[in-house]
Amino acid sequence: MEVKTIVVGRGRTNAYVVYDPGSKEASVIDPGADAQAIIRFIEENSLQVKNIFLTHGHYDHIMAVQQVKEHTKARVVIHMYDAECLENAHKALYLSIHAEPFRSCKADITLSGGERTIFGGKEARFLHTPGHTPGSMCIFIENMMFSGDTLFAGDTGRVDLPGGDPYAMRRSLREIYYMSGDYIVFPGHGEPTTLGIEREMNTELRQAAGIRDE
Repeated sequence: MEVKTIVVGRGRTNAYVVYDPGSKEASVIDPGADAQAIIRFIEENSLQVKNIFLTHGHYDHIMAVQQVKEHTKARVVIHMYDAECLENAHKALYLSIHAEPFRSCKADITLSGGERTIFGGKEARFLHTPGHTPGSMCIFIENMMFSGDTLFAGDTGRVDLPGGDPYAMRRSLREIYYMSGDYIVFPGHGEPTTLGIEREMNTELRQAAGIRDE
């Protein structure tokens, strides 16, 4: 699988296109704005987008969903607790000052966590990681982890917005810390990292896991 990162919107959100170069089958993760830039990459590479996966429902991760869906006919996949964000600007924390209008869209598939699906001959697995939002998810494809706003390089997601829950975030981070194996982490904002690096260096992740550094 190949990954294309397209940084979109005022919030500098990472939208990802994950695709199989052979079959050209693809999924888009968190198309948060700048739909034409995402669609242009899809067209230039003759990709067949099957899914639009959403790590959570905040406006800066969903603002281009409707346009990408209309162009590709892909199914929109989100956790059931954040599905309303796709249709409700208030729930998505959208403010009218933003350059792009709020375009409502319905989810095609709502998840509860633990589900798996296949595209491009590879498995995508969904882990419910509430804390930043009630329906936050991390998405795992091969050795890649798309962590949304749950885990960043050297940081973790904020919990002070509506729907944020510091106790749920702590539980989610603890589960991530103690997962087996290592992953390349593609966060919702900022540079990629690895879970191995974050286990060693990320103070908040380590504290959530009960690690007390001297």
